This record gives sequence, structure tokens and C-alpha cells, in this order.
Amino acid sequence: MADQTFTLEYFLSQPGFREWVLEKDPRATEHWEDWARRHPEHAATIQAAADWLLITAAQQAAPPAQLQEATWERIVASIEEAPRRRPMMRWMPWAAAAVVIGILAMILLPKKESEAFNTVSTAFGEVKTISLPDGSEIRLNVNSTVKYAVSWEGDSAREVWLGGEAFFEVKHESGNRKFIVHTNDVDIQVVGTAFNVNTRRVQTQVVLQNGKVNLKLNRKDTSLIAMRPGDMVTWSAERKELSNNRVDPGHYAAWQQQRLIFQDATLADVLLALEENTGIKVQLEDSAMLKETFTGTIPTDHIDVFFKTLSRSFDITITENGKNRYVIRKGGQ
Repeated sequence: MADQTFTLEYFLSQPGFREWVLEKDPRATEHWEDWARRHPEHAATIQAAADWLLITAAQQAAPPAQLQEATWERIVASIEEAPRRRPMMRWMPWAAAAVVIGILAMILLPKKESEAFNTVSTAFGEVKTISLPDGSEIRLNVNSTVKYAVSWEGDSAREVWLGGEAFFEVKHESGNRKFIVHTNDVDIQVVGTAFNVNTRRVQTQVVLQNGKVNLKLNRKDTSLIAMRPGDMVTWSAERKELSNNRVDPGHYAAWQQQRLIFQDATLADVLLALEENTGIKVQLEDSAMLKETFTGTIPTDHIDVFFKTLSRSFDITITENGKNRYVIRKGGQ
């Protein structure tokens, strides 16, 4: 992805970024700290975005005057320290002051409704249906987040930012106004259709159920990928891996009925999907079992049924080892 993509606005638009900075969510923290270690060249921008969120949170909890006073004290301290730095660096505190003052103006001045955003998140065991301003619907899977503008007025594109997994049913509008879903890896451009998007595992997977979708990969090559119903396109900007397969779309949207469907999937993929959708972690004492394949359905609301099926299929013993933690050993009871 081109460097100019990683702006302050980019980081603020990522659903998991807020959870990392403000809520110290373990998954978000692991993802963003790992990303920051691998991309030290963007450390300054990441810090600026984090400061913006922290200042916003502080403004909500304290009177504006206190916020301005504390912020200004930090600016003055930075300016007073400047003479001890290299001459070429002395302008930086003043630039920082200008940035912070600008941020304060953004926070304290009234915002137009069109500039406000809704952010909706789910926890493990929680699935939400979200009605968007145009009448489209999002079915948000567990441990996921979406962000969208409160109002979609005028002719501008309808935009949603997703982290996690969701199923979209997009309402067609006269004039073919675009509907765009943004992830770390792709921009999904839609007119009216139904599709599933999964952004987990450092990649974005799009499965088209009906209608038409164009994918714009987040990379220098800006050519679009036109999808047909039954197509599954997976792209990882980080790993630079792209795949396109024909699948049964119903299998990838079955989580809406509290089911996970697998066809010749490795046990490694099955257990990873189980953790992503339920928070249950399973440890295998024999790692060679991870390559075993599984075909069947996991009812996410009755995990004990899945464990019984797994025990019979592989002649294993499954033992609970703490809350939502299990150990699999070879051999029956």
C-alpha cells in the first residue's frame, strides 16, 4: 500500500484502532502493537491519531477549560525544551502546537450532523442487526465493529468501515449511488446486493451471494475485480496474497443462524474459526492433528454437540481447562 494512505484520517477510520487506544482491548492491542513494530516509519502518525482519541475522550470527561489548560501546558513544556534540541528541530513544537489547537477547535466547535459517525461493536456471543440511513442492513457478527455516518445526504457515496465480519444487504437507489465498504485490504464497491465480508486473519475475504460487486485492492494497482455470485475473493495487503474461488455463499453466511459450516477444512482452520466466533480456545497436545480435515457443522450455541462429534470422528478426549479453554488429547475416555 502506498505510504500516503497511512494518514491520521486512515488510522482514525480503522474500527479496531479506537479499541486499542481507549479500551485496551486485548485483540486490538495485539494487532496494532504488532503492526506498529513492523511499520516504525508510521510511528509519528499513529501517535498523533492516538493523541486525538485520548484528547477527545478527555474532553468528554472534563470541562473544556481544563482540557485546554492541560493541553496548553504540554505545548509550552515542549516549546521550552526546544533550545536544547538540534536547531533544525526547533520548529517542531510550534507545529505540534498548531496541530493540537486545530484539534481542539474541531472538538469544541459544534459539528454538523453530516460530520457525525455511528460506531457499533459486538462482543463474543453477540450478533447485531444494524439499519443504515438508506434502509440497507448489516448483520454484524461477534467481536466485530462497523462505523458509518449518521446521515447520508446528497449524492456522495454511502460508506461503511468494517473490522471483523458482517453480512450486508444493500438497498439499490435510483441513480446507482455507490455503497462502499472499507477494510484494511480492499474497498468493496456496491450498487445493490448481498454479500459477506470477513476481515480477520490479516486479510479480507468477500463472498458474493447475489448482485454485483467491484473490489479495489489497497495497493498501487488500482484495477477493479468484478465479482459474480458465488465468487470468494481473498486479499491480504500485508502478505500480498490474492485468491479467487467458487464457493457456496450460504456456507460463509451460516454464522447468522449460529452455525459454522466446513467442507474438508483443516482442524487448524476449524479451531481458529471457533475461537473467532465464540472466544473458545482449544489446545491440541499433538500438533500433527492440525492437518487433519473436518467436514460438518458447528452449532455455535451448542459447542458440546460439536465436541462430541469431534471426539467420535478422531478418537480423542476433550477436557475443559478453565473458562472457554479446552485441551484435546489422542485416545478415548
